[in-house]
Amino acid sequence: MFHFLAIIILFFLAALLVGASVGLLLLRKGIGIFRSAARKATGAAGRQGGGHGRRRQGAGAARRQAQAATGETIIDTRDHATASRRIFADDEGEYVDYEEEK
Repeated sequence: MFHFLAIIILFFLAALLVGASVGLLLLRKGIGIFRSAARKATGAAGRQGGGHGRRRQGAGAARRQAQAATGETIIDTRDHATASRRIFADDEGEYVDYEEEK
């Protein structure tokens, strides 16, 4: 009788532990979603380098920020090849190389 009761208590504790772990994971995911929504709503750029729950950018991708004259922050997450490609063909007028001032 005692062995049967010990097994039932053991299963109950294991189920409680699994349930608490799943609950904590869901809570952490919910907080991450809330944080990203708040960051997007306020226009905050957040940390650079990718923290917990964030996917890193693809190989060769760079994150560049610029401040517009209106005070808006412009974030460019394109890779270098895409960002530096010409938007006009060689036979379509004059192309001027742009260099960003720092």
